[in-house]
Amino acid sequence: MSRATPPPGLAEAEDAARRHPGHPPHWLQFGLALNEAGQTAQALEAFINAATLDPGFAEAQYNCGVILYHQGELVASAARYRAALARQPGFILARSNLGVTLEAMGETEAALGAYDEAIAADPNNPAPYWNKALLLLRNGKEEEGWRFYEWRWSAGKAGARREFPGKRPWLGGVALRGKTILLQAEQGLGDMIQFVRFIPLVKALGARVVLESFTPLTTLFGGVAGADLVVDVGGKLPRFDFYCPLMSLPLALGVTLARMPAPGAYLRAQPERVAVWGERLGPARRMRVGFVWKGNPRHEGDGVRSIKLELLRGLFGLDAEFISLQKDATDAERALLEEHGVRHVGHLLGDFADTAAVVEMCDQIISVDTSLAHLAGAMAKPVRVLLPARADWRWLKEGETTPWYPTARLLRGARQGQWEDVVRRAMEALAEEGR
Repeated sequence: MSRATPPPGLAEAEDAARRHPGHPPHWLQFGLALNEAGQTAQALEAFINAATLDPGFAEAQYNCGVILYHQGELVASAARYRAALARQPGFILARSNLGVTLEAMGETEAALGAYDEAIAADPNNPAPYWNKALLLLRNGKEEEGWRFYEWRWSAGKAGARREFPGKRPWLGGVALRGKTILLQAEQGLGDMIQFVRFIPLVKALGARVVLESFTPLTTLFGGVAGADLVVDVGGKLPRFDFYCPLMSLPLALGVTLARMPAPGAYLRAQPERVAVWGERLGPARRMRVGFVWKGNPRHEGDGVRSIKLELLRGLFGLDAEFISLQKDATDAERALLEEHGVRHVGHLLGDFADTAAVVEMCDQIISVDTSLAHLAGAMAKPVRVLLPARADWRWLKEGETTPWYPTARLLRGARQGQWEDVVRRAMEALAEEGR
C-alpha cells in the first residue's frame, strides 16, 4: 500500500496542527509525519481528525484506510477507501488499495474489478497492475499472472531494472541455441533459491547459461544443474548475447504450476561442508529439527510473516534436538534458547553452503516464510512453513501442500497476527513423528 504525500518534519507538523485545530490539511500532515515515525496509532487519530473535520477530504480518508488495513480492520478500511473515492473517483491508489482490502476479505471478484477499474482510469499507473498480478498468482492463474508480474519493476517492487546496452532482453520467442544468456539476480535470497529450478529448462534450449548470484548464495549455486558459470552481482561478466531476470523465467518459458519442473531436490549440500558441520554438531541421538522464527526486517512484509521466539517455547519441550539457524538472533533471544537447552548455530553460518550443510543433517525444518523455507524445500527436506492467514502469493491462498516444494507442509493462521494455533499444529505434527 502506498502513501500519497511525503511527510513533513514531525515537530513542525504537530505545531501546525495544534495551532490550527480546525484545519484538516494540518492534521493530515501531522498524521503523515507520525506514520513516518512509526507512531501508527497516533497517526490514525490525526487522519481521523482530518476526515471528521472534512468527510470529503479524500486523502485523509485514504490514509485512514491504509492504517486500518494493516491493523486488520478490513471492513473499516474498505469504508474509508470508498469514502475517498466518493469525493475523488480518479484516486487510483485508493481504488487499487480497495482491491487489496477486498481480496483480504475474500471478495476476489470484487477485488479484481477494483484493479481493472483502476487500470482503465489510469493505464500508466503500475500499482493496480502489480496488485492484480499478486491476486492472479495467489489464485493459481499463472499464465496471466506472470504477464502482470512484469509490472514489478515500474511498481518499485524489485529494485531498479538493469539493462545492458547492445544486449537483448529475452522473454522467450527467440532461439537460444548456441547463444549465451545472463540470468540476472533479483529481489531476495529466497526468491533466488525458488527460481533457480528453471535453469535446466533454459539450458535445454541450447544456451550457455551464466547465473548472476547474490554473494551468500554463490557457493551453493555452484552446483545448480544447467548453470555453466555463476558470478557475483557486481562481478565481472563474461560476454553474453541475451539477459533475463531470474523471476521472469516462468513467463519466458510458459511454466504453470501444473507443469512445475524439479519436483525433487535441485539444490544439494556440499560434502566437505557437511563433514565440517558433522564434527561441530556431533551424532544425532534424537530427531533433529532446524528452525528460524523471523526473516529480513527490511522486507516490507516482515511484520506479517515473522513471529516472536517466545511462541516456540512449547516446541522445546518435545523429545527432539532443536537447532537454531537464525543468523540475527538478539542477546535476549539467545538467552531464551540457552534457557531451554536449544543449540544456536546461526552466528556460525558463513553463507548458504553452510546453512545447506546443517539442513542436510536435520530430519525436519520449521521456518516462517523466509529463505530457510525455500532452501529446505529445494533440498527436498521435510519442512513445515508457518504462514500468516493471508500468505505471500507463492503459497497460494489455501491448502497444506504446494507444487513448488512437494516436501513442504503449509501451516496457515486462521486470522492475521494470531500464531498460537499454527505453532500448536507444528508441535502436534512433530510429537507424532517423534513417537
